[in-house]
Amino acid sequence: MFIVIILVSVATLTSLNNRRNAQDALRTSQAQFAAEAGLERAVVRLWHQVLAEASSSSVTGYRLALDHMGLTNGGVIASLFGQPQSLEDGSRFEVQVSRRDTTTPSGEAQIELTVISTGTLSDGTTRRLRQVFRVARAPFPFDYPFLTNKADCIFCHLEVRSMDALRGNPNPSDPSTWWRRIKVGVLEDLVMRDDQEAGTVHGSLVTRGTVRQQYSGRLEPSAQYFTTLEPGQTRIRSTTPLRPTPADCSTPSNCTTPQNLYYNYPDSTNLAAFSNRYPDGELPDFFPLPIPDDNNNRLIDDDEWLDAVQTSLENRNENYFTGSISAPILVNPSSIAWPGGSSLQTLDSAALGLSRNNVILDGSVIPITLSGTVFINGDVVIRGRVRGNGTILARDNVYILGDLIYDCGQGSALQACDYRDPSRLPQLNLIAGGNTLMGDFLSIDTFMADNLNLLQNNRIQLPMSVCRDNPSQPGCGSGARVSWQDDPLYRPNLALTEVTNFNRSELQRWLRNNNYRPRFYTYGENEVYFGDGCNHDPVRYSSYQTLSAGARVHTCQGERSLGSVALTQAQVNAILSRAVRYEITSSFFNNNSLKQLWNETMQNRSAGALRTDGLLYSANAIFSVIQNGRGYNMGGRWDLRGALVAADTGVLAPVKLDIYHDARLRPRIPGGQQAQLSRGIWEVVGQ
Repeated sequence: MFIVIILVSVATLTSLNNRRNAQDALRTSQAQFAAEAGLERAVVRLWHQVLAEASSSSVTGYRLALDHMGLTNGGVIASLFGQPQSLEDGSRFEVQVSRRDTTTPSGEAQIELTVISTGTLSDGTTRRLRQVFRVARAPFPFDYPFLTNKADCIFCHLEVRSMDALRGNPNPSDPSTWWRRIKVGVLEDLVMRDDQEAGTVHGSLVTRGTVRQQYSGRLEPSAQYFTTLEPGQTRIRSTTPLRPTPADCSTPSNCTTPQNLYYNYPDSTNLAAFSNRYPDGELPDFFPLPIPDDNNNRLIDDDEWLDAVQTSLENRNENYFTGSISAPILVNPSSIAWPGGSSLQTLDSAALGLSRNNVILDGSVIPITLSGTVFINGDVVIRGRVRGNGTILARDNVYILGDLIYDCGQGSALQACDYRDPSRLPQLNLIAGGNTLMGDFLSIDTFMADNLNLLQNNRIQLPMSVCRDNPSQPGCGSGARVSWQDDPLYRPNLALTEVTNFNRSELQRWLRNNNYRPRFYTYGENEVYFGDGCNHDPVRYSSYQTLSAGARVHTCQGERSLGSVALTQAQVNAILSRAVRYEITSSFFNNNSLKQLWNETMQNRSAGALRTDGLLYSANAIFSVIQNGRGYNMGGRWDLRGALVAADTGVLAPVKLDIYHDARLRPRIPGGQQAQLSRGIWEVVGQ
């Protein structure tokens, strides 16, 4: 009997303990629900309401709004909602929030909010939860290895693909080998040769303007343009070339699934027909400028430039966080030469961006090391190896006079990078507020490169006016004949030809809309020249016209003129009063010096395609000539591992241009810097 009594007592006590534990667990769960409600209410207050109160939806606007509500960097608000907040079941919560401003792993501004929510029941049972909110810049949906307003010549022997291609070709039966597709964006005008190789895009060609053939003017791609993306697919499964299947988005139902060629792609003003979503990701309404053009005059004014530099130095610029550059550097040198391994300096935007400075950066011996953004208030000449993660932003022109390649070594030991794993690579954003010029853009002999020694210094392209007066000068053409019936080749090189082509396009646009502000390019003189008739290829110097009364501007269908108008003096005056001009030659580094720097690089490099790593981003034009002549060992090939973004693009790589898209590199587009909230996993920190 005694044993039975003991067993019954134990069972009773166990039952009571279990009931008590169950009741405690229930109360703890109820308190936790109250604490979770506090975390959700904190999201509403600290994110949605603060963002609505902010002057902009950027990280800077959000940060200032937090300051205004009294939550400053390093500060704490003990009770976010004042008194504890009651819930319908009688429980309540109280929220404490602290703020710490930090940076992301890539160095960008970030706001970290630590939220502690305490849930309490009427009997005093509590549960305390902690969660970290992080507010940082949302990635702009920019996945274009090539974006431009107008493209001329570049779609000759072009191949654009993801860096996945550097791991090997895709296997159709093995999804793990499939490549990410890429997108090429054209906002205004793309010109392809009618019947010559136009290359392959391993993805989509997204256009809002016209795609036309150079000679016939037909509004369609070249017959030799290919893709490898089948409509409806989102990965590249095979490298078998396919002819594109055009999808005209003026009928929205044509663009409901991924396509390989889009016409009339919508902008942000006509998305209603597409359920307020872009059919295949965002294409900017207008070409994005690296420095905001607040007064819309198509120039980087002093106040616009200095505001960008100062806010960067003060860590208030979300587009360009402050940084430094360490490299062999020559600043405003009296003698123009590559520094090699000498003149090693570490400088920042305060040293290079506030006053006028023209810089030579040479990473051929000691790598250029970047961290953050460095503004340079002038022209930049650059070559060599690059380490780190950062941006070089030149106010004027960038001259790339040799290979520009990532280095993955440490200290003084140079080491080639493994491009099969882009996450481990450095990152370079090379930005020009003026133009980007690279390769042998100065030689007169662009179109006779196979027969001439291109290392000669006396064959530098002279200005148009000089060559019109005396075309037989060494700087105006080869004087050679391709065959006995041809005229001597006294005609401009590719860069000067593209200058006149783009100038003609701007004039044509002004004639359609007199409120348009044209952008003209000049070469070594103040005169604006444009192509006569409708030719895209270079012709005799006498055929080019200056912007003056009586000059005729043609309306073109391909290279066939549909008619022309003669400019009046009143029209010329109106054009010049609105137009802006960008000079592609340097006012500091004379052409002979730049040519000598290029020649020196060519004489000392190993054979192979010209290599460029990083994002090349120009507010205006990128002109590039990668020759295939005697004295050079590039084979007419350019290998770009990054992205190419420019308003106007005139590029010649007569054998092959390979662009491998590095999706990590994204232009820092003003207006695209939206703040984004991410929440960590909450954890229990007390009862």
